[in-house]
Amino acid sequence: MPMLLALGLLACDVREQAEDWSAWYDSGEMFDVSEPIAFTDQNYSLPAVDGVVSISDLQDDVIETATAGEIVYAPEDALSDDADCDTSTDSSLPMTVQGVVTLHPRFYFKTQGCDRSSDEKYYGSYFIQDDTGGLFVLGDSKVAHFDVGDRVVMTVRATKTNYDLPMIYAHDIVSVERDYSAIYYEVVEGRSLGASDMALVKRVTGVVTREADTFGQFQLEDASGSKHLVSLDSEINRRKWAPEVGQTVQVTGPVLLSYSEYQIVIMNVGQLEVLDG
Repeated sequence: MPMLLALGLLACDVREQAEDWSAWYDSGEMFDVSEPIAFTDQNYSLPAVDGVVSISDLQDDVIETATAGEIVYAPEDALSDDADCDTSTDSSLPMTVQGVVTLHPRFYFKTQGCDRSSDEKYYGSYFIQDDTGGLFVLGDSKVAHFDVGDRVVMTVRATKTNYDLPMIYAHDIVSVERDYSAIYYEVVEGRSLGASDMALVKRVTGVVTREADTFGQFQLEDASGSKHLVSLDSEINRRKWAPEVGQTVQVTGPVLLSYSEYQIVIMNVGQLEVLDG
């Protein structure tokens, strides 16, 4: 009797069969990420907005008159008198400026703190530019609230110049206009990058003469023999997307002064094009 019972139980054991994965699965295919960016050789023509001044006005009235290294605040934002920081105030601040975002706002940047004895880390920095100039903007958010080509209006509450790099130190975003403009660039050839290129978008074409290092920095040489440094974003560098030595490439991006060297910053694949090699 036990044997017959066991056979009966087996006969009733109807289990769900595993799905045939081959009916819906395939191995996929490899493809290149392009991340296209629209560029133009026509300078910006931003709309006039009440109360909004040009980037060059901010530079001339506040940044150029400050002592290097100190943080210049609007009087209403000044730190307390007992704060151990190298700061001053300027009655011209706050000032409201507008500009086109020329670098995706996730650039990591480390700078000296207010007392110069400690470092501050910013994970969402970027550049803005209008028809009068450009500026580096410190941002601490790891979430990008806008993108390259958007027009932003911001109220600047503090500025700083650190190792000859002027920057907007504290700001409030007033408004964002999406997909406002292609990125304006100027071609650099026959010379090295310098102070006049700071925070402006430049285009350089040349042959890669030094491969990317651990930090994503590589070197190229243009037809005149001038050498240029290019700095890849850590994410692009992690993806092993750097060009090889001997390849001719065209790079377009804002110029940053870092460790006394001028370099073009690349945050999107669309900023770099391999022409041959």
